[in-house]
Amino acid sequence: WNYAAKILQAALFAARTAGLYPVYVTSFKCSPDSFAIEYFKRIMDKYGKPYLILELDEHDSKVGYETRIEAAIQSFRNHNKDKSLRAKPAHFLSLNSANATKINGKTLLFPCFDPLNARLIEAVLLKEGVDARMVPLTEKAIQHGLRTNKGQCIPVNLIAQSFLDYINDNFLDPAQTAVWCFESHVACNIRMYPPMIKGIMETTGGGMEKVDVYVGNLSMNDISIQASIEAYFAHMFGGMLRKIGCKIRPYEKVKGMTDKAIAEALNILYNTLLGGRNKDDDLAKVIGMFKKIETIPEKRPKVAIFGDLYARDNDVFNQDLIHCIEEYGGEVITTPFNELAKLVADPYIRRWFYEGEYMDVLFTKSIIALVNQLEKSYYRLFNELLDETALDTAFDYREIYDNFAVKLQHCGESIDNLIKITALIKHYPDISLFVQTNPAFCCAGLVTEAMAQRIEEISGVPVVTLNYDGTGKNINQKVRPYIKYPRNKSKR
Repeated sequence: WNYAAKILQAALFAARTAGLYPVYVTSFKCSPDSFAIEYFKRIMDKYGKPYLILELDEHDSKVGYETRIEAAIQSFRNHNKDKSLRAKPAHFLSLNSANATKINGKTLLFPCFDPLNARLIEAVLLKEGVDARMVPLTEKAIQHGLRTNKGQCIPVNLIAQSFLDYINDNFLDPAQTAVWCFESHVACNIRMYPPMIKGIMETTGGGMEKVDVYVGNLSMNDISIQASIEAYFAHMFGGMLRKIGCKIRPYEKVKGMTDKAIAEALNILYNTLLGGRNKDDDLAKVIGMFKKIETIPEKRPKVAIFGDLYARDNDVFNQDLIHCIEEYGGEVITTPFNELAKLVADPYIRRWFYEGEYMDVLFTKSIIALVNQLEKSYYRLFNELLDETALDTAFDYREIYDNFAVKLQHCGESIDNLIKITALIKHYPDISLFVQTNPAFCCAGLVTEAMAQRIEEISGVPVVTLNYDGTGKNINQKVRPYIKYPRNKSKR
């Protein structure tokens, strides 16, 4: 965001300077610019100045550019000569939309990154006294959300639209409603999600501009230390339910029994986290439910899913990818979010230490040490079904970085994917296929996709990338031939 910030700084200078008019030159699919341009327009609108935005792509036309440039110059000349054109508009959006630092007793809407985990997080927040509501993604929200997309990562538009729909459908008072988004400092556009969501609310109007955007931590430690611990187990329980489902569902005798058990188990664990009930007792009950499901022994190719948080785990957005893979004849390998967090913790902790973020280092190390002790009994229960050891999170990440020519200073989803892939190959040496899930216009996803050939060279496992654009076309069918005709692994 260094360059985007400098561009906006220059735009503000141009807007305030008489006789100076800006031309914003960008490239097609430049995701940071897609966010920055929205603020560029706000700056120009506030100061009542004309501007030109030129988007370059491989289909550019010299005539088309010349026509737009000529029209812009004429507009600039007219504005400079005629003082009546310099009047500022009566209505314009604020340049800086402030984020809320406190919930202040408002109803807090929580986005559905994962329908299992998010539901359990809702219970954790309710127990803390927060009037939290998990907001599901719907097909209607996808269709309407795309109307506000101008090249940004699609999830930001869908999350914002889901919030808007939920407020309208449930007759909530926007002034007494806050929406949740998490803080991020990694190389990703997530850091721009809060102001972008607030901007969509302001543009929508009709009272929606009064909705607060609360920026919290993914760990929930901004709510309380206890909430942080409980949130960890919410991610663990939700992730393990998904993992158990993938283990049993392809082989169930009576179709639908596994999904029914997951729904019942989710309700039990929701009440566990909401009411402070004994986790071991309720988990034992859940495990007993799954043990009753009869299965037919069969061997299927294993398919591991990795990629963007939203596209990977949101079953509506990814067109029910897991069920599609199972329908095509595969068995899905998923990674609970708590295990992924521990996988990537070491390089993050080291990076934070170098950057002087000592409180983050101390908090993360303390939480990991604590939950490592607390989760042992839960893993023993889950293992009665999974019959496997916990994912090994202790390995040298520097060797992985060397294989892909990346450094500790690189951070974010692309690097996390490399660590996850390496851990999965070590834990499941019989993986037949990797499926990468991306939302359209995802920078990190494009970077990971560019490394797909190198990933296959090192792992011996082919990588299929699925880019979800929200248009409704069948994206998942791309994996069918890889499952039906699995490729022989190359020598690693």
